[in-house]
Amino acid sequence: MKRFALIGFMVFCALSGISQDTFVERLQRPVAGQGRVQVRQDAEIAALVSGRMVKSGDNLLHRNRLGQTVSTTASGLQTPDTLVHDTMLWAPGHKVRMNGFRVQVYAGGNSREAKRRAYQMEGQVKNLFPDQPVYTRFVPPRWICHVGDFQTREEALELLEDLRKTGRFPEAITVKCKINAFVYEE
Repeated sequence: MKRFALIGFMVFCALSGISQDTFVERLQRPVAGQGRVQVRQDAEIAALVSGRMVKSGDNLLHRNRLGQTVSTTASGLQTPDTLVHDTMLWAPGHKVRMNGFRVQVYAGGNSREAKRRAYQMEGQVKNLFPDQPVYTRFVPPRWICHVGDFQTREEALELLEDLRKTGRFPEAITVKCKINAFVYEE
C-alpha cells in the first residue's frame, strides 16, 4: 500500500512539474474582470529565472552545469554569453559591485562644516587626478570622501602614495569597501 502511495505521489509531482508555468507566464495569463499585465525582459533573464531554454533570435539560451548562461547557435556551437562570479551572473561590459579598496582622503563629523570640507576635498582630488572616480557621501555618523575603485590593495596603495606626494592629503588611508567594477570579455 505504501509503495502505491509513493509511486502515485511521484507521478503526481512529475506531471505537475511538467505543466508548471513560470512566474512571468502566470502574471501574463488573462484573468476575467482584471487588467492585463505585460512583461518585457531580456531572454537571458528569462533563462536565468526559469532555468529553461529560451529562444533569443536564432539562438537558444540555457544554463549549463556551471550555472553559466550558454547560447546554442543553429550550428550547435555553445558559447558562454556571461561570466559567473560566486552566485551572481554577470554580463560582459556591465558594471558590478564587488569587494575591493578605495583611498579615503577625508572622514569628518556630521556637521555642515564637515560636509563642506568633504566636498572641498573632492574638488581637490578631481583637479589633481581627473581620471579617478571620487565618492563623497554621508555614512552615519560622518561625511567621507573616497577615491578610486581598486580590486587589490596594491593598486590603492599606488594612488595613496601619489596623493600623499601632493602634500594636500596627509591623513589619506586605504579602506576596504564595495567598489564599482566592469566585467569585460577576455
